[in-house]
Amino acid sequence: MKTYEVRILGQRYKIRSDEGEDYIQGLARYVSDQISEVQRSSKTIATHNVTILAALNIADRYLKLRDKNARLRREVQDRVRRAMKLIRAGEPLEGGSGG
Repeated sequence: MKTYEVRILGQRYKIRSDEGEDYIQGLARYVSDQISEVQRSSKTIATHNVTILAALNIADRYLKLRDKNARLRREVQDRVRRAMKLIRAGEPLEGGSGG
């Protein structure tokens, strides 16, 4: 595990991770960008409040993407099951050339 130094809101933080430096610096940039976005769009002055709002925005995006990913996985699994049923039954798959 390596230690990397990142800057967020002018503060230096040491991050220990098995990920590479580019990845860690990218995370720090993303967090900084999210905080800056909240600062621009909010009248909130306190850094603590701005970081909490940014964390909520990040969590919101994450949870929405996680849910979308789960839905897509279920859809793919359903399609695979249907395709396997059709293959076992010897029927042509949808979208096939049909000969």
